[in-house]
Amino acid sequence: YKQAQDKFRQINQYIEVLDGLLRDLPPCEVLRVVDMGAGKGYLTFALYDYLTHTLKRRAELVGVEMRADLVATCNGIAQNAGFTGLRFVEGSIASYDCAGAAVVIALHACDTATDDAITKAVHAGAALVVVAPCCHKQIRREMKASAPGLHFLMRHGTYVERLGEMVTDGLRAQWLELHGYRTNLFEFISDAHTPKNVMIVATKRAQPLTRAELEKLRASVAETKAQFGIGYHQLERLLPLE
Repeated sequence: YKQAQDKFRQINQYIEVLDGLLRDLPPCEVLRVVDMGAGKGYLTFALYDYLTHTLKRRAELVGVEMRADLVATCNGIAQNAGFTGLRFVEGSIASYDCAGAAVVIALHACDTATDDAITKAVHAGAALVVVAPCCHKQIRREMKASAPGLHFLMRHGTYVERLGEMVTDGLRAQWLELHGYRTNLFEFISDAHTPKNVMIVATKRAQPLTRAELEKLRASVAETKAQFGIGYHQLERLLPLE
């Protein structure tokens, strides 16, 4: 029962965060949204209902999910509810083409699946990207215990995990900025309801970064990697810079 309550609060808070962001988007005839890793569709259904009934927007929302049984179940529910602009498709985040999407969201896509969602959103030129990551394993494996000045923390598994989360998401934010987005990173809900409570919000910039801004960001990424002994971040491979 508590688990269901916690999930409900997460979904409500996610929608509350999206509310202001969606209202700031430029008007369009049809708002196209993709939910990467939709699972049982709790967020997907809630967002579609919010868009169509509260914001009175005409929306096309696609939930991408690997598990065929969940896709079939969710499509049945959407059809029975008369949600004509909502559908679920079977497939991985990495293989789905987000072309035409104005908004790309992902709630707790595990480890580098969050990077896959970010990559697809950037390739689509999405105006808004909102992800709540989970399971930051890739950078945690990359971080070296001999990182300069951090050995006193890196010898404790708990702090390695916490540092891994912060460094991973901090680098994600910087990489999004290098690809033309403004970013904000914050806790969207109390950790009493989920320890995976950090959200990254990225909005497409109207103007490209200047050369000086690009070089400053590149230097910051390089400095972070050197400080923590990191060989690479997954987004470097998925979204290489020109």
